[in-house]
Amino acid sequence: MARIRSGYAIALVAAVAVVIGVAIGPRPFQRTDVPPDLPGPTTTTTEEAAPAAPPPDCGNAVASLRPDGPATTAVPAGSYMEAIRAQGHLTVGVDVSTQLFSSVNPFSGEFEGFDIDIAREVAAALFGDPNAVEFVAIPYSERLNVLSRPDDPLSMVADTFTINCARRQTIAFSSEYFTSSQRLLVRIDDTTTASIADLAGRKVCAAAGSTSIDNINALPELRPEAVPVTQQADCLVLLQQGKVDAISTDDTILAGMAAQDPNVKIVGPPFSSEPYGLGLPPGHPEWVRYVNAVLEDVRASGRWDQLYNQWLQGALGPSPGPPTAAYSD
Repeated sequence: MARIRSGYAIALVAAVAVVIGVAIGPRPFQRTDVPPDLPGPTTTTTEEAAPAAPPPDCGNAVASLRPDGPATTAVPAGSYMEAIRAQGHLTVGVDVSTQLFSSVNPFSGEFEGFDIDIAREVAAALFGDPNAVEFVAIPYSERLNVLSRPDDPLSMVADTFTINCARRQTIAFSSEYFTSSQRLLVRIDDTTTASIADLAGRKVCAAAGSTSIDNINALPELRPEAVPVTQQADCLVLLQQGKVDAISTDDTILAGMAAQDPNVKIVGPPFSSEPYGLGLPPGHPEWVRYVNAVLEDVRASGRWDQLYNQWLQGALGPSPGPPTAAYSD
């Protein structure tokens, strides 16, 4: 059964109201779950923390560790991969409401989307079974925390996760597997907003802890007023209610919102580049190399284009092809 542990139900109720109590189906490890020690917000919006000092430049932020061989079910003794195999499934943090990338189908109760299928590719390599995955529902603001918990970190986060130097101070990343860009979503009757510059002094929603809200706050003076929320889905509700003037985040996420609501539209040119990577717990370089081997196979086999065409072609146009991996060694 799909379930939300008590303590975080408030944060996810709007996004998964259609999911609670719906049978997941034949996949034994797939379920909506939340670690019990995550904080439970009590309001729709959340206060944004004071900006931290910029971390040291990490060079090429998207450069990851090079694969050291094919990704198979035969893994080295004592490796992180062996520990995952011992638990019988891969544990992956995902969103429940990012249409096209990671959401719960209200009819089947199953997770679906581009990110979900990328995670399944890793499970298929490690277990020989793409369904050997436990999907754990997490908010955007907790993506770093669930990978760096010393007691019980998740094995992976697949959640439109932008790679940058600041995040690399805390966790590891795979190679880049998708490239997005930040744009705007407004109501369809908005005829005055053509770019982010038109929103000076107006309210723009983005997820707390995301690069999207950092990009808004880094704009020159006379910038929009950033409104942070715990869940991406909350932004769409606020826009529908007229409590914000726009949503600004990755065009991939905005496309999913536009698919849900015909009364909104994407506008304006891109004003950032967002390279997505799979978030991985720190201190396990062999796991990073293994996951990168899976992604190399996904690119080379044509599987990436298949997944793009299945989930994204209708919203984002013809496949641009997968981004080329960059390696630091």
